[in-house]
Amino acid sequence: MLAVLGVSDKRGIDVLARGLLDLGWDVVATEGTHRLCVEAGLPVRAVADLAGVPTLLGGRVKTLTVSVMAGILARDTESDLAELSRYDITRVDLVACNYYRLPADPASFAEFREKVDIGGPAMLRAAAKNCAHVVPLSDPDDYAGVLEQLNAGGVPMEARLALAAKAFRISADYEQAVAELYAGATA
Repeated sequence: MLAVLGVSDKRGIDVLARGLLDLGWDVVATEGTHRLCVEAGLPVRAVADLAGVPTLLGGRVKTLTVSVMAGILARDTESDLAELSRYDITRVDLVACNYYRLPADPASFAEFREKVDIGGPAMLRAAAKNCAHVVPLSDPDDYAGVLEQLNAGGVPMEARLALAAKAFRISADYEQAVAELYAGATA
């Protein structure tokens, strides 16, 4: 089992990582999340290990790779599993992700454009779309409940659907906030 962690709000992420590791999961994380986990003494790998390439373009490209996205979107079908095997892609079973914080009132486009998250929303939306096979976690308040369910044998479909709905709501709110920033931006 593999979890990908990439969070701006790092509340409880070390507890989630530790809980997953205790269950025998492999955990990879983006730079800041990885650093926090390693400082907490947790054997978490860097997402670049999963992606097969280092973080690119000054940190703007971390998870938008075929290997990460295919690992998240894979289903339990013979054809999907055969393709993962053929291209040596690791299947992802849980994504914990929340987005960069947007500035409340930026003075210009240049002040907020680098804070617009692309990879995080893509990963979380992919996990939510494929919630039958991937647990989508977008809210640190859900970590403890998911760990309890995993300890009890797995996250039931009803819970996965609720987590997916929350992820899509968060994504829609984020997109709305980004659109409002662009609409009010000055060059």
